[in-house]
Amino acid sequence: MVLGTLEDVFKSEMLFSLSRLSSKSIILFPDQVDLLLLFMDHDSSSVKSVALKCMRFMFRRNTCHFPVIRTVFGRLLPLIDDEDFPLDCKSDVLRILQKMLCSKASSNHHANGSELSKLLLAAESSLDSSLEIQGTALEILVEIFCILKEVRSNNISVLKGSSFAYAEWQGAMNNIPLTEENSMNGPLCRIITMIVNHIISLVNEVASRNTCLSSEVDKACKTPFRLMLKLVSCYPSAAAVALDILKSLAKELFLINGSDYSEVSVTSAEPFQTSVALEELNTSDDNVQLLATSIEASCTETDIGNGKLDLIKFDCKNRKSIMNDLIHCTLKFANACHEVLCETSGAKSNSHESIKGLIKYVHQDAPQHWSTYESFHLVMCACVTRNTCKISGGNNESGDSKEHRNTLFAPSVWITQELCALRMTKMLIKKQKYWEAYKSSMYCCRKGLWFTASFVFRKLADGFKADSFSFWLKSLLLLSAGEIEMKLLLFPSATVKLVGELKMEGDFSEDLYCTETDADSTLSRSSELHGFRAKISDICGRTLLANNALASSASSDHDFLFQRWFISLRSSFLEVLTNVLDILSAHSSYEARGDHLTLSGEFIKDQALALDHCSLRLSDLAKSYDLLAASHMDLDRHSSSSISRLAFMCSLLAFCTTYSVYFPKACNYVESCKLPKRFSHASILQDLHGRVDGSDWQVVSQLRQFMPTSFDELDSLQSSTRINGSCNLEKDLYSLYHFAVASLLAVCGSAEAEQIQNGEDCLSALQGGLQVLSSILQKYLEFPFVVPKYFFRVRPCLGAELYMFGSNPVNEKGMSIEPGSLLSLTLCMKWKRMLERSAIRAVKLYCILATSLETCLDAAGTRSKQFDPRRTTEMVELNSKLLQYIKSDLRKAKNETKNSHCGMDMVTAFACFEPTDSGQGFSGCLLDVSSFPEGSYQIKWHACCLDENGSYFSLLPLNDGSIFSIRKS
Repeated sequence: MVLGTLEDVFKSEMLFSLSRLSSKSIILFPDQVDLLLLFMDHDSSSVKSVALKCMRFMFRRNTCHFPVIRTVFGRLLPLIDDEDFPLDCKSDVLRILQKMLCSKASSNHHANGSELSKLLLAAESSLDSSLEIQGTALEILVEIFCILKEVRSNNISVLKGSSFAYAEWQGAMNNIPLTEENSMNGPLCRIITMIVNHIISLVNEVASRNTCLSSEVDKACKTPFRLMLKLVSCYPSAAAVALDILKSLAKELFLINGSDYSEVSVTSAEPFQTSVALEELNTSDDNVQLLATSIEASCTETDIGNGKLDLIKFDCKNRKSIMNDLIHCTLKFANACHEVLCETSGAKSNSHESIKGLIKYVHQDAPQHWSTYESFHLVMCACVTRNTCKISGGNNESGDSKEHRNTLFAPSVWITQELCALRMTKMLIKKQKYWEAYKSSMYCCRKGLWFTASFVFRKLADGFKADSFSFWLKSLLLLSAGEIEMKLLLFPSATVKLVGELKMEGDFSEDLYCTETDADSTLSRSSELHGFRAKISDICGRTLLANNALASSASSDHDFLFQRWFISLRSSFLEVLTNVLDILSAHSSYEARGDHLTLSGEFIKDQALALDHCSLRLSDLAKSYDLLAASHMDLDRHSSSSISRLAFMCSLLAFCTTYSVYFPKACNYVESCKLPKRFSHASILQDLHGRVDGSDWQVVSQLRQFMPTSFDELDSLQSSTRINGSCNLEKDLYSLYHFAVASLLAVCGSAEAEQIQNGEDCLSALQGGLQVLSSILQKYLEFPFVVPKYFFRVRPCLGAELYMFGSNPVNEKGMSIEPGSLLSLTLCMKWKRMLERSAIRAVKLYCILATSLETCLDAAGTRSKQFDPRRTTEMVELNSKLLQYIKSDLRKAKNETKNSHCGMDMVTAFACFEPTDSGQGFSGCLLDVSSFPEGSYQIKWHACCLDENGSYFSLLPLNDGSIFSIRKS
């Protein structure tokens, strides 16, 4: 009927109706597409247009059905170059091809190299068309470049025949031959320039209008920023090119924003031709992950205060408003480019002048944007890039090794950034830009700038005492105040500088981000670290108060769980730190009195045993950070990296603490029977090895010198939180790691060379080890403690509920068994919020149940539901046992329920669930409590899931385990 002699109006209506129905059916979808393709040869251009619009509708949600993809590609591609094909129809064709190319369902990239080459030529030929078609063509070009990076195809062959295949435009002075290695340098520079020129063209059109503009126009102006962000995310080294080109864009935007637009001619951005930028494109991109956020996703996302800011959904806007939004997007994109460069392994960023130029434009030509978070962030980027250039240049000139090179988190760098941040936030507070100041303080928390953070939180807490979120500000204030006090213990001379800046009045100079400080000489380090035990203990107490502030406002045990868990881990670390300082201080006091020659062997053993206990606690903290990250499936990549670094630092200090006094070939201080059952030097070593870059042969060879046993023979699971040394902080952590390992190897070699024969020789080895530990600890504490971005995203936690039922469900007294019997349980697990907030597809669920004599309940029959660090310790222990079970289960390829005994007083049982689409699973297990005496006991449990890629995620227990009784009938 549709193919018959019906009038075009009726055909159009029928095509629309059939397309709506077919788009919801996998079976009808291919047939409807084939029908629509038949109309590409129709005589009526209006029917062609309707057929293409129907096809756009069917592909509107990135839905691609593979049987028809090649047919559509082959049929539509030639139409782009067909001169007789209507121009408006070509726009629809391009949009359909773009939708299919960008579809998530087509992640295997159905288009082969030949098809990609044809599509690239088609998109390139459309760049001289209307602005709408230009925008679609640019989206296709960006997607093709990203596909080329992902599939690592022959780039030169795909670009063959296109103007992107030639590099002459780069400038004759570069003289870079076109090879497969650098073939993408020229095209990347060119496409970024084209996108910027497209933005400028859109700005010209917007600026020429005097009426309110629709949200579609506003969205079209911002889409190019998303394209550039996607491109630099895929090719991070191109971020330096984008930063330089942004200067011309910002200049024109500021010009239009400050004028009434009377024939203002906006020029195109010149192609980027500096050799410095092209050098950036030759850096390594292999270890860089794609950014998970778009241009709208910034650190403004938080559920505290004013909530999320929506940059897209507008009804209508005037020209000035859209210009301001575009300037805001420009600044935001510049900050994103800097973040990409900082996280790119091997990048030699020299973007300071580009960022400095942007700041100059904002400060002089767009004062309304100066008092915003994006400007604050940009100023901090300039401060960071300046310090990076200064430190890197100094290291290159001196030729220092990894163990001794200057770090980007040296005291002079820290104080420079603190002073810079403090000046900007003072301005924001003075102008009553409290929301911008709060976002700036979040940045400071993520970068370890605690003096500025505490200043802002103090101002906000004083100004909003009656607000419903005052408890949140109080908690942040207590946390930040403790951290800056910790920092000033190490660098007391910084107090004068910071307080002086705080009291300083007046405007800010243009070079506020270039605060001059001489390397390290401006901040003297504290000479006595051991005497800070009491002060650090007070800081630990203040950190606990920050946790209590959140707990007091929590309506349930799971409110602010991430925040309270994170703060609890920090307070636990400070507690262990005081214990280590106690040991070092006690030994120093003996040395000061000259009594070290009369020390008994028992004292030496007690010292070593105490350090081993501290090492075990630090190792547990590292695993707690692992569990914290694994328990939040919606954790962003930046937060995951921050937590991984904290876990690495705890693992490194655990290794240094125990191996500073462990010389198995020379002497043995402590009998193994006195050590905790969970402790072993091999497990501490293996945990650290699992967190470093295994491809670094130097790292592996150094660690193997401490343990003769092969790592492969150790029964330990590899940590899932590995750091790769890509960002500046991780690079400096690796420098500390190399220093620590080299120092401990020297101490160990010295102890073995002395051929220890008596206790005095043992004491000499112990003294050398403790001196090295003290030196490592001093450097260790200079590293900034940072808060992950996720800390400021307050939302209900992901997790699971487990319901347990006994074999006799009609028992009115609950679950009860006879003494000497096994407890048979039927289990039902339901996970909460995972389907709504996570894209993870769980293919298998695991659960561990445990009970012991220690969980015997008192007469009240209840356990405290308040947040308790001991509960997280239990979770870490159960999670470790569950991981061991999963490893065994996967190796043996068995799914049946198993039971295992863990000592005389604790029993465990494991269960495996096959998850359903509704978010629940069923299983059963036997809990062997036959040796338990009469009484009531609580069952503790922990669960996890494996996704289709084999990744592991922990499921937080959202309800307490059931209670069962053992009594005679």
